[in-house]
Amino acid sequence: MGLWKYVQKRVQIVFNDGTVLEGFVHDYIDQEDTDFDYDEIIFTPDGGNMIAVGEDEIKQIHSI
Repeated sequence: MGLWKYVQKRVQIVFNDGTVLEGFVHDYIDQEDTDFDYDEIIFTPDGGNMIAVGEDEIKQIHSI
């Protein structure tokens, strides 16, 4: 999926459950640096708090 391409960019994320959020990607965490089998991004949705989002939760992501 290439999540590293979205670091320091505004994005729209469509989650597997159909939820759509827009916000800012602060950082990228490689699978090798997590306890999981997937990469993560650190994301702040508009009007929300910073969260970690796993690649396995994302259906689509694109820059806006």
